[in-house]
Amino acid sequence: MRASRPSLLLRLRESRRTSLTVFGVSLGALLVAAVWFTSARSDLAEAYGLVGSRQQALAAANQRMQEAQLRVKLADGAGELLARAEGEGLVEQAWGERLINVGQAPLTRQEVNDLLAGVARSEGRIFGAEAFELSVTRADEGLFDMPGQRTPPLLLTLRGTLLFRTQVPGIAGGAP
Repeated sequence: MRASRPSLLLRLRESRRTSLTVFGVSLGALLVAAVWFTSARSDLAEAYGLVGSRQQALAAANQRMQEAQLRVKLADGAGELLARAEGEGLVEQAWGERLINVGQAPLTRQEVNDLLAGVARSEGRIFGAEAFELSVTRADEGLFDMPGQRTPPLLLTLRGTLLFRTQVPGIAGGAP
């Protein structure tokens, strides 16, 4: 029995060394795996950040592309509108401009009618009003009352731009 004892001790010692060696190798492998995992995790976070910034850049580029496409559509539409305007004789060289500024002027009803008829839209005139106000001078007078013998004047405020044709459409340099 004694002979088996040293071999048992020897085996236990060998077993302990083997176990420690296996434990050490396993611990080293675990450390290497932990370092690799930490590195891979930080690389993954960096990759997600890079993907996010690339997606933002892509969204911004798509928005700029849509804006550019809209500008192209607007430019095409403006070109078509200019071509139509030229076809109808609405070119800048064929029109003159007069600024009209009448401020709180007392005028008779006939003078108001004549002035408004002079700026009314027609084939040869376009009026763009910035301000227009027509009022009576007395509280007992109505704007749409029939004029009598002594009708008080109306107050007229009229400000704007009158465009008038200086050339007949289709004739270069022609008079109206």
